Amino acid sequence: MARIPPNKPNIINEDGNNVGSKAGPYTEGGDMKLTCLVSGGRPAPTIRWWRGETLLDGKDSPGDFITVKRNTLIVRKLDRSDLHAQFTCQASNNNISQPISASVAIEMHLHPLNVSILASEESPLSAGRKYEINCMTVCSRPPANLTWYIEGQLLTNYTEKISPDGNMTTSILTIVPTLHYNDKSITCRAENRNVKGAVEEDTLKLNILYVPILNLKLGSSMNADDIEEGDDVYFECKIDANPVAYKVVWKHNDNVLQNNAKIGMIVQQTSLALRKVNRSQAGNYSCIASNVEGDGFSNVVELKIMYKPICLSDQKRIYGVTRYEEAHIVCKVEAFPLPDSFRWTFNNTEEMSEVPQARYKDSTRHAESILTYKPVSEMDYGTILCWASNIAGQQKNACIFHIIAAGKPEPPYNCTLMNQTTKSLAVECTAGFDGGQIQHFQLEVYDQQTGQLKANMSSKENAAFSVRDLQSGRVLRMTVYAVNSKGRSESALLEGFTLKVAEKQTGTPVPFEITPLLGILIGVMAALLSCTVTILLALKVRSNRRAQRPSNLPLKKTVAPSSEDLYDTDDRNPDVVPTNKDSDYQLTGSTAGTPLAVQDTRYTTSGTPDGISMTLLSLNQQVNHLTTYSHNDYHNYSTLPRSGEVTYAELCLVQPSTLTTVTGIDSKLSILSGLESLIGFDGIAGGVIIGNKLRCPKEATVYTCIDYNVRPPKIGQLSSSSTMTTTATLASPPPVNIIQDSLQVKQDQQQPPHYPREVVTVRTPLISSQESCV
Repeated sequence: MARIPPNKPNIINEDGNNVGSKAGPYTEGGDMKLTCLVSGGRPAPTIRWWRGETLLDGKDSPGDFITVKRNTLIVRKLDRSDLHAQFTCQASNNNISQPISASVAIEMHLHPLNVSILASEESPLSAGRKYEINCMTVCSRPPANLTWYIEGQLLTNYTEKISPDGNMTTSILTIVPTLHYNDKSITCRAENRNVKGAVEEDTLKLNILYVPILNLKLGSSMNADDIEEGDDVYFECKIDANPVAYKVVWKHNDNVLQNNAKIGMIVQQTSLALRKVNRSQAGNYSCIASNVEGDGFSNVVELKIMYKPICLSDQKRIYGVTRYEEAHIVCKVEAFPLPDSFRWTFNNTEEMSEVPQARYKDSTRHAESILTYKPVSEMDYGTILCWASNIAGQQKNACIFHIIAAGKPEPPYNCTLMNQTTKSLAVECTAGFDGGQIQHFQLEVYDQQTGQLKANMSSKENAAFSVRDLQSGRVLRMTVYAVNSKGRSESALLEGFTLKVAEKQTGTPVPFEITPLLGILIGVMAALLSCTVTILLALKVRSNRRAQRPSNLPLKKTVAPSSEDLYDTDDRNPDVVPTNKDSDYQLTGSTAGTPLAVQDTRYTTSGTPDGISMTLLSLNQQVNHLTTYSHNDYHNYSTLPRSGEVTYAELCLVQPSTLTTVTGIDSKLSILSGLESLIGFDGIAGGVIIGNKLRCPKEATVYTCIDYNVRPPKIGQLSSSSTMTTTATLASPPPVNIIQDSLQVKQDQQQPPHYPREVVTVRTPLISSQESCV
């Protein structure tokens, strides 16, 4: 029997359709059924299914026809490895010839293998900013579709990209998150619509950062319309913020509040407490919270505090009114709520009386009351008081107004020139009292040289003027005065000038300022200059004194014994010896000092026309202790040393310039000669008579020693032989016998060296206590 090979196998699917070279597509996870039909062949062929070199099925069965055989291959739960797999159907009826076969490749639909959002929950988003979020899926065949959802709500603002090989799909979502997205989840869904139930999702919980959201309100137990002074007020500030606010600030009328328990202000993060509020604390309150996203502001809560009316400070208080003139007195108050009534009273020096309500008109809309007042007599001038009342109570301190008799205004003062230029200048003054009336100010500018009026200006509000169109380089005289209905004030006068060309002054010249350093330098220089002048003067005086000292003055080497202090004194060495107009001279001598010739006090003459006085000394005083005293010294004894000190002084002679004319030139000469011999006054003896008057030499400074230890004689024991001083005025010559006695006394006392007697005056400088004259 001849062998006949079978025909080529024909592969059909479960639908009976010829699949050709490709079968499918099949769904991942589904089943595949392929049937291989072979016709012809003698003997009947054997049909087998191979996958590569793997035999899958070798059992065939008869077909629908006698000459046709079939083999059905069923593959269950296809997976990704079955994609593009080659399945081969072989038919053979002998072992000699090659089997006849047909192959088919499998096409499949694959669901997305993975989907992920390329963002981290640890990366927060800021509300109001624009962001892009990526989502990616792979291994979907065909490419998967990506969609975005937030809390089940579809988002549409995204774009999709597919890789060239179709294996990866990327979706980019553009989002501007709001604070409402915080703590919500966003979902990226990958879906292959060709595969039933092939859906993959990835979710991301959003962390949205936003500025604090605040809500401010009064405490729940408070009534905002019933808060009075003295009440306690509490505010609550609710804060919604991500992240948590790190700082909270409270404000009152845009002023930051600080915690201060002493004044009853307690500031905390989310609360504000005000204890015993007053009217100054009324106003707008708000809270501000801050985090890394910024500052959040709350709503504004107005705190209304009811308080009694108070008088406004910036209102007219003095009204100048004439008799029978009506004055409209305005009483303005500040209150919350507005006052509902006013009350007026009048007070003079005798009584206080209520003002009838018909005489004033209230204006509750403007919180003021206007009183129409007309004085008729002097008793109608005085003080008017105004009170207002509201729900909180009556005004505590009344508004006080003074009604005075109207008068002229006071003149302006403190006038100043400013901004002087070549053609203009400005004048500013301070207004004086207006006299109780509305005043305005007047400025008149005159040329100083010609007296011509250059400008006449007025100002209603204040005493400030700007004068223009003046000539340059002119001296001006200006008068400023105030004017009201009662007349004008006195004028304030000032002078000024316009600048010459190329000069300009914009204000009052700045005075020279002495800085502290400059003051110190000036003080040091002044001190040095003062010391220098003092030293030079001292050296000059010292050189002059040395030039005038005699060379033959004996020095006293011993101090007189101490004696009882008879004088009540405060200064041991006075700088000035007092004198008087009577020219009483104090003469002193000592045992080692200058011997003095003395005249007996029994012989005194007076009545010289020239008023010249001389001191005559007692003749009975011992030579070793000759001491003379002025008559006034017994009552007003000056300061002397308390111990047996010997003080040396420089004495300046004060000699009379003239002597009284006496009868006969010879008589005068004899008198003067006797006096010269009597008292040893070389100055008189050396005088020259010219024109019946004696001219004395000018040089009159000699040196003497003064012994302060000699006890002055008591007044009761004074006699003709006592030591005393008498003021004698030469009018006629003394008796001859007296002169002779005096001459004899002088001759008896010429044992010690003779020094001229000196006269101590107020010009006599004293030297400190020392042992010798230098």
